[in-house]
Amino acid sequence: MTHLINQMGHVMLETPDLHASVHEAVNLLGLRVTMQDEEKAILTSNTRRGELTYIKSSRAAIRSFGLEAIDEAACEQALARVKGAGFEIIRDRPHAPGAAHGFVFRSPSEHAIEIHTAVPRDQPADYPTIGIRPKRLDHVTIMAANPRAMQDMLSELFGMQLSDTVDNEEFVFMRSANLYHHTIAIAKGRPGLHHVAFEALHMVDLMRVGDYLKQLGRNLAWGPGHHGANAQSYFTYHKDVIGCIIEYSYGMARIDNEAVYEPGVWPSSPAPGEDWLNLWGAPPSEMFVTGGVPVMEEEAVADLT
Repeated sequence: MTHLINQMGHVMLETPDLHASVHEAVNLLGLRVTMQDEEKAILTSNTRRGELTYIKSSRAAIRSFGLEAIDEAACEQALARVKGAGFEIIRDRPHAPGAAHGFVFRSPSEHAIEIHTAVPRDQPADYPTIGIRPKRLDHVTIMAANPRAMQDMLSELFGMQLSDTVDNEEFVFMRSANLYHHTIAIAKGRPGLHHVAFEALHMVDLMRVGDYLKQLGRNLAWGPGHHGANAQSYFTYHKDVIGCIIEYSYGMARIDNEAVYEPGVWPSSPAPGEDWLNLWGAPPSEMFVTGGVPVMEEEAVADLT
């Protein structure tokens, strides 16, 4: 099936402390505020008008995540397929900053997913920051009760392709048209968002995150490490002020030819020395395993309309 999605678009998070979330995004992550008022803030790491939005709320949660369609025709085709599949359309226009077209629907995993046209690339390419500025918003890893159902939906409705899975189908990696190994990863668990990943500009930035956190009296949740499977990316993870895990990723593989690519099937319980999650061997910490934020509460859905 033809790809309808080009890349990860944006992420909307609810936070009980808007000031603290924005302060950390600017001063640790090196993001730049493109719009802020008393209720929300939009931030970016590059020329895109917005990649991450924080919404003031009573609790931490993921409000929605957006997938950037290849073009308007792809967005319209995605809408027709979502309606044809019987999924609820929560909003018939985009949240993505500056996007001309889009919609939000409720997925079978309880996540609100937005499909939208391109976010304008009208922000400064360079800006001063004391933070560890990444290159771009890279991917998200969400939690779902049935990862295989989400895999099928993303494939059948939007043409996303499976890059890797595990033998019990409880962890899947889905790619979009930009052909990076994954735009969305889905793990079995309580519906929510486990982590937001940014592509690091330099390998050394993964170590700089650890140094920066140490000055704040905090530690990495996992890493530095080297993911195996077919992703082959280097990583660090830390927990942010609302409990969401943030990944700095460097060197994720790109599929060079989809016609001949075969997804890997990896062991859910790897033998000693065969841990594909981290080729360097160190397992994730309890902070990493228990991190993440839930999907928004039912009464907050009205705020998406």
